[in-house]
Amino acid sequence: MFTLIEELTFLIEPQISPICGPLFFTRSLESAVDNVTANGSFGLVDTGQKKLLVTCHHVLEEFESRVQNDPELKICVCLDKDPPVLLDLVVPIGRDKRLDLVTIDIEQLLPACGTRKFYALNQNPAPRVKKGDQLFFIGYPGMWRSTTDEGVLFGRRSYGVNVSSVDDLRFQSDISGAKTLFEKEPESNPKAKSDWHGGISGSPCFLVQKDWPPQLVGFTNAYSMNLLWFTHIRCLNRNGTINKLPN
Repeated sequence: MFTLIEELTFLIEPQISPICGPLFFTRSLESAVDNVTANGSFGLVDTGQKKLLVTCHHVLEEFESRVQNDPELKICVCLDKDPPVLLDLVVPIGRDKRLDLVTIDIEQLLPACGTRKFYALNQNPAPRVKKGDQLFFIGYPGMWRSTTDEGVLFGRRSYGVNVSSVDDLRFQSDISGAKTLFEKEPESNPKAKSDWHGGISGSPCFLVQKDWPPQLVGFTNAYSMNLLWFTHIRCLNRNGTINKLPN
């Protein structure tokens, strides 16, 4: 017998895994060993006008803060099976600290995307979510990141959760009783062993409904006291800018 999270992973992960992936900070493009310092997650979205990489504002902010004291630090994104792509010089077209989102036009990086896919938001507008809705997403926790002479390896963690509350463009899930499933676990990273969820920030989150394909509804951006926070994707404009929360 499969558990619910195993069923969701089996049915949904093949549909959404080309849309999401890990990004990371590194001091060297030659060797990953002892040079990768942190990681996060991203999603790929096609608004009809722009092809975007979306991640969290706090991920980019953390990189900008660290690079002040560590000028060799670079931010890289894993777009396909080829070597990771530098993201340092790509300027965001939208960033909002309160919604904790950053949008980056990656038109210039499309040749590196290979088998990646962009969620067609213009063809599949995101529905609003409500309490009790079932969500599914894939995260890349730093505790399952490892480095070798060949490069950096990321473990995946599948999350099946339910919406516990909604507040305009933000919604949350109480994951105290949620089911998760680890996949592709490399050797654990002892430096991140106490943080089960660090690294999932920026993961695209999908609404799961019977007889419907998974629908992108938001991005994971915070975890505290068994609560996961998400920002709804309807804050995205077609030109890649972000509708801000009112003051």
